[in-house]
Amino acid sequence: MGTDGLYVIRYRNMYFESHHGSDGYPKGLGLQVLRLIRQPNGIAIYQQEFGEILDGSKSPWDCLLWIENGDEFEPPSRERPSDSLIWTYEIDLDLNIFHIDRAPVFSLECLPDDETFIKSVSIDHYGHTACALKCPPEHKYKKPVALSDLLAISDVLSQNVRVRVRLLEVMVGQCMRNWEIGREIYKIELVNDHKQLTDNQWSIAYFMASITFVPQMFDETLCVRHREPKRKEFKWVREDTVVCIATHLDDERCLQASVSRLINAISEQKDNPGSYFGIAFSVFHCVVVKVVKDPHTMTFSHTDALQFLPSFCAKKPSTPGITALARLGHRIEPALFKRVLEVTNHLRHLSRQKKETLPAQGADGSHDAPPNIIYPPLPLELWLAIARYLPRFDLITFGLVSKLCQEAALVLLRYPHLFGYRLVSVPKKPKYLRKGHRSLHTACFSAVRADIFNKVDVGMDSEWTNISSERMYTPLKIDDDWLFLHFSVRG
Repeated sequence: MGTDGLYVIRYRNMYFESHHGSDGYPKGLGLQVLRLIRQPNGIAIYQQEFGEILDGSKSPWDCLLWIENGDEFEPPSRERPSDSLIWTYEIDLDLNIFHIDRAPVFSLECLPDDETFIKSVSIDHYGHTACALKCPPEHKYKKPVALSDLLAISDVLSQNVRVRVRLLEVMVGQCMRNWEIGREIYKIELVNDHKQLTDNQWSIAYFMASITFVPQMFDETLCVRHREPKRKEFKWVREDTVVCIATHLDDERCLQASVSRLINAISEQKDNPGSYFGIAFSVFHCVVVKVVKDPHTMTFSHTDALQFLPSFCAKKPSTPGITALARLGHRIEPALFKRVLEVTNHLRHLSRQKKETLPAQGADGSHDAPPNIIYPPLPLELWLAIARYLPRFDLITFGLVSKLCQEAALVLLRYPHLFGYRLVSVPKKPKYLRKGHRSLHTACFSAVRADIFNKVDVGMDSEWTNISSERMYTPLKIDDDWLFLHFSVRG
């Protein structure tokens, strides 16, 4: 009964502690902590209570989650409390983990009953507190997950995902090759906190993190225009995906603080049940967070810090982070067609075209149009076969005809479109890209326009080839200069 115990709460990377002078064993203080967090909506109640304390609207001494016979909560601290020689029970609201003696034991999302709790607190073969091997797996703490598990997808990349990954690699490589941007990237590594980033540095980071989430259409600015972003702490790049710019995600404390920021942002902004994704991005690394909300609970999981930026001395452009964000951006998006209409300003162009090509009128003043005859709907496969023959402008117009036509158009609009060419595959690296380190920032794609196939180069400088090229503009603007990529058709 005289064994000391420590009751600890972690939230927003801050720690609260309450010392108990007796009954610190799992059957005593351990069960009391378990029952308190296991109450209905326990995680949300804890987040609200300790959030109010951190926001200054409540004192730690007035906390309603204090446990009887223990000391009042100490003021919050960034340092994790020492647990030397006493039982410690830590409710980690940033990671949704129930720690015992600093060992991650249970998931807060699926806590055990009292009996299972007592049986599951064990000692490993080296004398450390641990979760018993016989503990039901649904109660055990879950380690960071792979992206394929997070998205419930195969590890094998489909052809259109490979195209998206390769295009993102080229865009990142072009940033690294640009003299101004490359110099800023080196400076970003020296920044201690995301709030210290200059506007140019933030723009570079946000461009790399978000470009794969915009409609994958790039052209001259008169044909396609992506909006220049405004700086905010949290930027929703899709209805279900938010980005926050961070620093030093390879440091565990920075990683966990960023994960916590994203979870809070999703919790505060999105009330509807469903799955949401957050991306913590530092240019050098990225972390993907998945939050699942239902009417009563919220669960989350996340990846480790994934390398995003290739080394400036790299031999290959691929990194786990680039692949992860490209795959995340390739997910089906219900609002994609609406966003395509916006970046292409399609309805305005269509209205202008209609005025220039009004149908001829008949002798009676009526338009020469066919009678309204009702036909049975054609299958999606047939509409898709028709859509494959259409150039970009007509493909978007085709999607305005009906829901079925729009569904067919969306299958093709998920592929990147550059100057009207749909990139469909990544062929074997040609010889001219094997010279020097060209493949780090330049790529060749197999592309199709109106059912005519060609090879196109993205990022190829005009001085390397006699083939004429177009300038493909991006949303990244540094000072007064836009980042652009060369685009050329080889036939």
